[in-house]
This record gives sequence, structure tokens and C-alpha cells, in this order.
Amino acid sequence: MARSIIVSQGTRVFSWSAGIVLGVTISSLTPLLADPPKPAPPATNAAPASPAKPVAPPPPVPPPADFDRYGRIWVPSDDAAHPLKLNLSFPGVGELRIPNQDEITMREKLEQLATLSDDQIRTKLNEWPPYSKMKLGDEGQLLTRIQQFKDLRSQVAAKKAHELGLTLTPDQQTRFEKEYWDKRLQMDRDLAKQFQPALKARDQQMREELFREFSSSGTVVPAPPGAKPPTPPATPTPAPIAQAKPVPPAAAPAPAPTGPGPAPTVGKAPAH
Repeated sequence: MARSIIVSQGTRVFSWSAGIVLGVTISSLTPLLADPPKPAPPATNAAPASPAKPVAPPPPVPPPADFDRYGRIWVPSDDAAHPLKLNLSFPGVGELRIPNQDEITMREKLEQLATLSDDQIRTKLNEWPPYSKMKLGDEGQLLTRIQQFKDLRSQVAAKKAHELGLTLTPDQQTRFEKEYWDKRLQMDRDLAKQFQPALKARDQQMREELFREFSSSGTVVPAPPGAKPPTPPATPTPAPIAQAKPVPPAAAPAPAPTGPGPAPTVGKAPAH
């Protein structure tokens, strides 16, 4: 088909197309027709290449002389520019935390959720009306958070078993995990019931002392955003003092006349 078209258009078109084909063919064959590069002669006196030496890690930075000046609050850091970092994070450093009843109730619900299998959790979620209205992303985040809670729960129990020097089989690990968290929940419930009244009393005492100290000096301490205003101390309010009714002033006497004429009669109505 291509040959008949070229012949029908004349010798000029044929020569032009033949030149293009010839030029493309020569340019593509030029690298192949050129002489191949000669290999370099082998070096006779060249020293054998030595294997690369492993790079030694930098030596650890020694702690300063007063490393334990403030106690065991420092740990080594991975950052070379800052070789030390705090061992604890804020908030929660040295804070006595006693859960209230609402938190204990929430713990009980979470413990019940952690003991369910994946199929049981899906069944419970399908029975929950808000779950059917969630988007796919929200459903995935909810399931991920549940799985993270179950994994963390298992890790904490395994760590406690290791601290006790126990080597458990998979069946024993499952039973130990349940027993540990049941006993831990009961312990936290008993401690909260025992120390919650004392914590409330000491907290109220601290509030009253701070209120008396800073309210009397006239210093206003700005509250952080979202914080509730401080509760004033529970002091009895004195009864209001009854005040006497004001007595109206007595009427002033009329001035005496200065000019001639009869003197006015005081206290008598004029005669008609």
C-alpha cells in the first residue's frame, strides 16, 4: 500500500522519502559501525583496594559532674546537641491521682469491652444507634481506638507478669490478664472510696487558704482559659444589722417681720 502511493506521486516525492529513510538509517547505525572502545590495560602496580572500615559510633557523652544534683530526673537523649532530657513529663509529675466514681464506672465499662471478641464487639456496635450514623472514617477510628486499648491492656499485664518472674503459656497469659485487671479495678475502687473524702477535704482547705491569701492582698490571679472560677470559702454570712428609719427634720420657725405691721399668729388659722 505504501509503495503504490509513493509511485503515484512521482519521482520527487519518492526521492524525498528515500532520503529521509536513508538518513534515519545511517544515523541509527552510526554508533554500531564505529570502532568499539578498547579496554584499558590492567594496572600492574596498582595497590589492591582495601575494604571500607566500619564507622565507629561516636562515644557517649559523659554526664556533667552534678548529674544527680537534682535527683534521678535525667535520662540520656538521642539528640547529640542535647544529650540529656527529663525522665518525667508534665503534667502528672508527683501528682496524687484518685479516681472519682464516674471514672470508676467508665473503667468498668472499658473492662467489659476489652473481654469481648472482635465479632462480639461488632455485634454490640451494630446494636448501638449512633454507630449506624457514623461515616466510614469515624467507624474506622473507633475500631482502631478499641484495638489500641486492648493491646495496651495486654502489654501492661504482660509486663506485670514479667516483673513477677512468671513464664506463662498463652492460655495462662489470657487468664492472668483477666485476673490482674479484675484485682486492679477492685483495688482502685476500694482506694477511691477510702481516700476520696480526705482528698475533698484537703482540696477545699487548699482553696480556702489560697483565696484568703490572694483576695486580701488585692492581687487578681488570671484564670487559665476554660477553667472554672474558684469557689469562695464556706464562711457563715452575718445577719444584716437593722437600721433605724431616718427621722424627718423639724420645721424651722418663720422669720420675724422687720417692718411695721401686726405680728402673724403662729399655729392658728386665719379668721374668715
